[in-house]
Amino acid sequence: MLKKDRLCMALVLAGTIYLLASCGSKAPTPPEDYTLGGDMVESLNTVLGEENSGEMTEMETPETTAEDASSSASVGGAETCYYTYEKLKTGGESVRKYVEKLTAEEDGFQIVDESDTVIDPPDYTAEEGSVVLAKTASEDGKILRMEISWTATDCQITLTRPEGTVGKAEVEPMTYVDAVDFIKSLSPATLGLKADSMAGYSVYPMDGAALVDGILCLKLQVYPPHKEGQANAIAGTYLLSGDKAHLYLLQDHTVRELAL
Repeated sequence: MLKKDRLCMALVLAGTIYLLASCGSKAPTPPEDYTLGGDMVESLNTVLGEENSGEMTEMETPETTAEDASSSASVGGAETCYYTYEKLKTGGESVRKYVEKLTAEEDGFQIVDESDTVIDPPDYTAEEGSVVLAKTASEDGKILRMEISWTATDCQITLTRPEGTVGKAEVEPMTYVDAVDFIKSLSPATLGLKADSMAGYSVYPMDGAALVDGILCLKLQVYPPHKEGQANAIAGTYLLSGDKAHLYLLQDHTVRELAL
């Protein structure tokens, strides 16, 4: 009889420990928005939907930290929110969709580097990677910063509000030589030309500049190879932006942007 009582007590104790452990490891409820100070951002689960945002396994905010003094949501003394998602179908693709939504909004985020200078997007097809977003915060002199890292199935998001500003990288002025060399470095297909290479083509910058969609561009004309005595016909007229990010074909008094 005594052995049965001890066995029952052991089973009850084991069940109690299991229930306590289960309660302690309960996953947090995903928020509709991430809030920090006076700023608010749509959450990953809100943008992607419940079916595509995996499972939130961890959430730390200044509010949860106040409730549990044993945890910390502070990095370097700054207010911080921290969220972890697991079981994503594709980590990089999920992050891409989320970032594109946040950067497409009016007065939205911009992709920046460690010094908060605007840069190009990362390679979201990589199995592991990270991206940093920033925008002006509601409090003067501060920015709202989001650091997002991903693996094939996981995603971690950290929000902070450090002091600073979001700036654009300075671009050195483009010279005529730079513009000509850039055009010659492109493939004929990019320029809409039917040739195997740009060898033999001549590129000449034209005086003046043109404004396309608010972008100041340098005008260049491209001439195909020609034999002596033949007329020097124009193969194409192009407009190149100063940062070499935009190239337009000028044809019949209309412009068409070419993919670079």
